Amino acid sequence: MSELINKINESVVNLSKSEQKEILKFSKRLESYIHVPTNKKEFERMISFASNDILVNFVLKVLDDYKYPEESKYPFDIVSYWYSICLLALSNIEEARKFPINLGNQFLKTEHNDLFLFRRILEFIKDPAYEPLTKNIENYFLSKQNELESYKWAKEIGLELPSDNNWALFFEISTDGKFRFGNDLTDKEKENRLRITTSVYPLRDKKCWEIELKNWNKTISAWWPTLSKNEIKLEKKRKNYTLKTEPSLRGLKEVIQEIETALDIKLDRTIYSKQFKGKIKNKNAVQKWLMEK
Repeated sequence: MSELINKINESVVNLSKSEQKEILKFSKRLESYIHVPTNKKEFERMISFASNDILVNFVLKVLDDYKYPEESKYPFDIVSYWYSICLLALSNIEEARKFPINLGNQFLKTEHNDLFLFRRILEFIKDPAYEPLTKNIENYFLSKQNELESYKWAKEIGLELPSDNNWALFFEISTDGKFRFGNDLTDKEKENRLRITTSVYPLRDKKCWEIELKNWNKTISAWWPTLSKNEIKLEKKRKNYTLKTEPSLRGLKEVIQEIETALDIKLDRTIYSKQFKGKIKNKNAVQKWLMEK
């Protein structure tokens, strides 16, 4: 059971039996969620609870005493926290609705890693009181676009990104240039077949791209810039490999070349798996850029 849910459950002792029942029903619902709300349907899961003033005031008091970390660090209960924020935003209690606004302004002031989560939820809040905060957060993200690797890369290769931030893409290449399931691979292929998955998105948790390298057995792996710094983990060798090329989205082709040399492999530049979310134009620019010397 998560930290915040524990706190909710432990705080009901002085309430009536009927109030306890309603609040424990809410905490049980929180426990069933596995990720933060990412769309309108998930945001609206809190509608059925938002009209319960006793529950809303109770959750408000719990969150008042539950400090959000300066950076998202587990075991912080990020899932239950953001569903609770949705609950407060949907309520009819003015003080409860002010809590998310104050939190958003605090996130803006500190440029918090999780500001992107707040921004996502603001898309579903129709309360006019949130309009100034929504505008300020949108202006913040717009101001960061020219600094971001994802936008610089897109502009350089001719990929046209939408003016909003509702977009993302990923593409995958491998040593054999084919989409393969694990049960299609021999034991040797599970070890030797390598794939690189590149994900690109707007600013999120102070990142806007990820490059993941791995074989099926995961004896060779790297995840830049999230975990691996400049290293490739090589479990079957005594020492990991440290890239001389700084991993980056715009430098992906140079990273690929160094991986090929270091591991004595050849990666097929043909993209065999891809997904574009949002109104992205000139999608073929990615494959064209990857093929260029």
